[in-house]
Amino acid sequence: MHRRLLLLLALIVAMTGSARTEAEIQIGFANPLSGPYALSGHRNQVAVETAVYDLNRRGGVLDEQVQLVTVDDACGLEQALVAARELVAAGARFVVGHLCSHSSLLAAGVYDTADILMISPDSTHPRLTEEGRGNVFRLIGRDDWQGQMAADLLAERWAEKKIAILHDGTTYGEGLAVEARERLRQHGVIEALYDAYVPGVKDYSALIDRLQNAGIEILYLGGYGREAGLILRTARERGDRLQLVGGDGLGMDGFWAEAGAAGDGTIFTARPEVRGTAEAADVLTRFQRRGLGSRQGGIGAYAAIQAWAQAVERAGTVKMAAVAAMLRRGRFETVLGPVAFDSKGDLRDPGWQWKVWTNADHVPLSRGERKSAL
Repeated sequence: MHRRLLLLLALIVAMTGSARTEAEIQIGFANPLSGPYALSGHRNQVAVETAVYDLNRRGGVLDEQVQLVTVDDACGLEQALVAARELVAAGARFVVGHLCSHSSLLAAGVYDTADILMISPDSTHPRLTEEGRGNVFRLIGRDDWQGQMAADLLAERWAEKKIAILHDGTTYGEGLAVEARERLRQHGVIEALYDAYVPGVKDYSALIDRLQNAGIEILYLGGYGREAGLILRTARERGDRLQLVGGDGLGMDGFWAEAGAAGDGTIFTARPEVRGTAEAADVLTRFQRRGLGSRQGGIGAYAAIQAWAQAVERAGTVKMAAVAAMLRRGRFETVLGPVAFDSKGDLRDPGWQWKVWTNADHVPLSRGERKSAL
């Protein structure tokens, strides 16, 4: 009888230990894995998978492994809601995403209702953190800051040139264009043309005709990389030396995929350079081994996993309220360097840096501005 009891106790301990080992915390990743922005979505996916692998190799969080659930939002509206609901149904406690600001704005409410924490490495529209949701954070600067920075550059370098400001009608693109226009006018510079273009079309010849007829020399574009690349390539094919300037959307992989060599000299605001830093070097090398090239895109998605995991360990729980509170009052070591969030969920001292496309890569402007078209 005594031996039977010991065997039973041993079996219970073994089963309990096995269950503990196999326990998993579900986290989500939502990005465009199809459609025109899939190249950037794939880059973020590789980054998140790499971060989760590294995290689990070190023991996971709270002694539990982390399981990644990936969904495709196609940078859409209804698709973003569907993707968010899929992650809620999967039991995700935390989501990395989304990429497009309009997708993030819609999904944030779904996650808030389900007590799911969200960190976007890419969404820059101010409203994302101004809505006052307790579950939302971002690991990049805001459009009001980069729009103002853009106008300062336009006024400093090209005040006497004919400037056009165009946007793609999206939450991100229009918001960025409005910020740049308002700041530019504060400098006493009035744009020669302000208008919207239709994203997703295959031929922008009519748009280039309009720019040329107006004598536009500088184009500030609020929009995403694919369309920006196609617009610029069309201009170059017509012999136009138009100088293209834009927001961080122009740093997307889709820009160079469409523009090719015509993209050389394009200037845009971007996440500050981290290549060459000790924190990022190893991770970026591994990105290259997975076919992502030398660009630093995706690094913010990796950092999102790091910040969340550290906050969870400090909070001692994966519950949203506790982790969010820790994120707002802590400082976290990441591949971006040390990061901290303010009460709204924005980065403290986020910064934007001017970058320029040159030879299929983007580098700080001071190292590549000789490539500028004007």
